[in-house]
Amino acid sequence: MIVTLLPLFSLLLSCFIMMMGFGLVGLLLPVRMGIESMNTDTIGMVLSMYAVGMLLGGLYARLLIIRAGHIHLFAAVAALAAISVLACSLYTNAWLWGLMRMLMGFCMACALAAIDSWLSETATQETRGRILAANQIVIMGAFFVGQFLINLSSPANQTLFIIAGMLLALALIPIVMSRKSGPSVAEVRSMSMISIFRISPLGVVSCFFCGILYSGMLNMLPIFAGSYGIEGFDLSLFMGAAVFGAFVLQFPVGYLSDRFDRRTVLFGLLIVTIAASIAAPLLTHLDSRVPIMASVALITGVFACMYPMSISETFDKVLQSDMVAAMGGLIATYALGSIIGPYASSLSMRMLGNDALFGFLAVLETLLLLFVIYRMRVRDALPVEDQEKYVIHGAAGASSLEIDPRFEYEEPEAPLSPEAESVVQVAQDNPGTAVKMAIALAENSPEKAAQLAAALTSVEQVEIPRLYAAITDAAPDLSLYIAEALAAASPEKIDELVTWLVHERPEKLAEIVVAIAEAVPEHSLDIIGTAAETVAEESPEMLFDMAETYANHLHEHFDEMRPVDRAAAQAEHQAADLYNRLAGIIPERAADLAYTLAEAMPEAATEVAEAYVHTLIEEPEAEPEAVASHVDSEMIGTVHDKPLAREAATPEDEARVAGALTEFINHVSETMPEQAVEIAAVLVDSCPELASDLIERLQAAKQLDDNLASSVDEKPAPDIFADYPYEDGNKTGDG
Repeated sequence: MIVTLLPLFSLLLSCFIMMMGFGLVGLLLPVRMGIESMNTDTIGMVLSMYAVGMLLGGLYARLLIIRAGHIHLFAAVAALAAISVLACSLYTNAWLWGLMRMLMGFCMACALAAIDSWLSETATQETRGRILAANQIVIMGAFFVGQFLINLSSPANQTLFIIAGMLLALALIPIVMSRKSGPSVAEVRSMSMISIFRISPLGVVSCFFCGILYSGMLNMLPIFAGSYGIEGFDLSLFMGAAVFGAFVLQFPVGYLSDRFDRRTVLFGLLIVTIAASIAAPLLTHLDSRVPIMASVALITGVFACMYPMSISETFDKVLQSDMVAAMGGLIATYALGSIIGPYASSLSMRMLGNDALFGFLAVLETLLLLFVIYRMRVRDALPVEDQEKYVIHGAAGASSLEIDPRFEYEEPEAPLSPEAESVVQVAQDNPGTAVKMAIALAENSPEKAAQLAAALTSVEQVEIPRLYAAITDAAPDLSLYIAEALAAASPEKIDELVTWLVHERPEKLAEIVVAIAEAVPEHSLDIIGTAAETVAEESPEMLFDMAETYANHLHEHFDEMRPVDRAAAQAEHQAADLYNRLAGIIPERAADLAYTLAEAMPEAATEVAEAYVHTLIEEPEAEPEAVASHVDSEMIGTVHDKPLAREAATPEDEARVAGALTEFINHVSETMPEQAVEIAAVLVDSCPELASDLIERLQAAKQLDDNLASSVDEKPAPDIFADYPYEDGNKTGDG
């Protein structure tokens, strides 16, 4: 842990100092406005402007980072934040303070965006979670300490504004003096709040309510405390309890959220919080401050936990590739709620008294509770093991768009080493010499070989197969690694390498071709097809080996996927596409191919069986070339505007199809008994007249389901080819 965080010390130190300044001014402003006897609704309006600035900062921060760079932007917003705090000490005016408060929110959002991007440069897939946790501890710890800095001087004078401004200026020093340069900034695709709401209504609604509740509570709590004479160090303890509760409750709530239905956990938390909100005003009349402080810590803690819970609830429903975009939408949703929260709560306090703060909170909690109950009734719970893990996030402004461990991890592109740059320059004029240099580099520094090989693909004179052969002859252990690097760097040239592998490295063909297909998944079917076409005539067994290896890879890949990603990836369609492509190459071995793919990908066995039936019925006597051209261009389930004409089916055709399907179910019953019933259902749908024979086979294998048997008995028994029109348009074929 220390080794991971040590390079980030200066960055985290700057973050801690800045958050202390913001923590101090966040408490100082409402206290000072109370001293100045401003109206409660005016105080709420001024405090709401902070969230307006946060929203604007979130929209423009990345653009500013690209324009100015991380260090320059952080320095600029730290200085601007210090100026805005010091400006509040010059003149007591609600309009000025509201404008400065908005500027503080803008600076906060930009500073956190710069810090977040910077942390992502150091984070790896293994360390992202630890770095995110450390960042959240630093931010929450600084806010906690900031609540006690108000005791350094009287809030009635200008000293505390000066101290807060000094802290914000001081935050510049560690990060500006660091020798580490800022990382590059990747483009982030956005997702609208409406789009997210359609995917996860509860995630968006709970995030919005969290913004209202959390911001309304923290911003107006000093006004409530002041009305009961809680001042000075007691006020620091009071507010410190709120911040402490917001951090500590993350751990038990996260534990429960990962082990039970998240909606049930949220339901229970809201019940507890409603009770605590109703009790809070009553507890202020007790002699001891401890009960009210405990109540405030509990309420604020639950509000703080609602934000990461809403993120996890949304992530349960979105693709992993869309998580960053969804997070951006949730931050905007939270910010909108934060704009409403302080002002709405201040209005209720002005009209009904300061105790109405907790009444306002209780009403909103009840509304959210009703929505949770509604969602629990209309949508089934996701299995606990399929839920996304709860990850601690503080205030929305501190949410990471880069290092959340649930996001897809993209290895940052390392710059070319000096040796690699030299080889690429030489390759422009002398490719042969460059290849020899690449061999030497692969022998001496194998870890740099893949990067160099990828860089050389950009040189037109360098032949990909020759480059691969030269490097892997010198370093055979790098065969897969180099093939993946070449494919990822130059997918348009990969056919040359695949053809070369078929003839020169047949013993490793399946393993290497599958690795190449994995490196460029969008071209995987074409890569497998190219290799299959080359080996089909001379070595069909090699084709089967390659198909089985690739299908096993797909099966393992889908097993590791999140449920949402697995559903979107449509493993069944990919398996059917693979079958169609390869069956078009070796139609005479279509049955063996169907067996192979169904056994390797049990989750797609029924779709492969359907594809096999489709091939048998549609082109029973077609030449291999004809089958290849038609099957390759059609997916299962495709409906043509004008179906292809065909000759009338003969009794021999029907007998051949019936025999093939009977043999197929025999094989399935023996090798895949757990899949036999589902596959039989597909065959019965296509060929109802075979139902009795299929039932007999399944009964012999003890795999028959009574429901299937009853459904089979009810099916009509039309001609096998009834769904496929003949040349004269007569389905019966009688002419």
